[in-house]
Amino acid sequence: MAIDNIFEHVILASQESGEFTALHTQQQCDKLAACQENNALFNRYLSFKVALAELQQQLAHLPLSEQLAAMIAFQQRYFSETEIALLFADDNQWQRYTIAKLAINTDSSLTKELKQQLLANLDAEQPDEITQSLQPTRQLQQLNGSYKDALQQQDYNQLAAEFGDAAATRLIALQQQRLQWQTLSEQLQQQVVLLKQQNDPQQAEQKIAQLLDQHLTENQQRRFLALFPQT
Repeated sequence: MAIDNIFEHVILASQESGEFTALHTQQQCDKLAACQENNALFNRYLSFKVALAELQQQLAHLPLSEQLAAMIAFQQRYFSETEIALLFADDNQWQRYTIAKLAINTDSSLTKELKQQLLANLDAEQPDEITQSLQPTRQLQQLNGSYKDALQQQDYNQLAAEFGDAAATRLIALQQQRLQWQTLSEQLQQQVVLLKQQNDPQQAEQKIAQLLDQHLTENQQRRFLALFPQT
């Protein structure tokens, strides 16, 4: 397993245990030989991840392409070029691809046809790791076009004819879950804004925590806070 995947596994395991502190996470690292052997690098990686989370909140108002570029540049504060290649090669490859794709999609001077050609050229230039990963996405986009309306209308018969009974049931259930989550998260975000407006910071923090505990599971809270990091 690549060292970056090992580091991420250790951090995720520590987060899921509910004891995400630097000391506890370092103790988790000591349990894996590969992590223990790279303990000094892991400690810097952990510090980087904590600082990166803070940086992402500061960058939230910027366009996504600028956020990604800043996050790539931020790596140089903690790691050498060799270490960056070791830890972030795949991530940076994807982020640079995303930046290039956003630049094409947001360029109002390009015609629709030229955008499509430039995007196709961009995809063709990517290494096998990215092009293979893009294939399922394209298939899902094609699939989405065929059942989007049926999902919106919850047309079981059409979905069953296309994908079978079990798949139709699952697709409708997933759509309902997405809609429920979207509605709930938007309502909670509105309440969070009101709590911040109506209370001093300490009271608001307490009331927001109570609000999230009342309506969300622990995993849902993580998801909500990832979507709305300013909460």
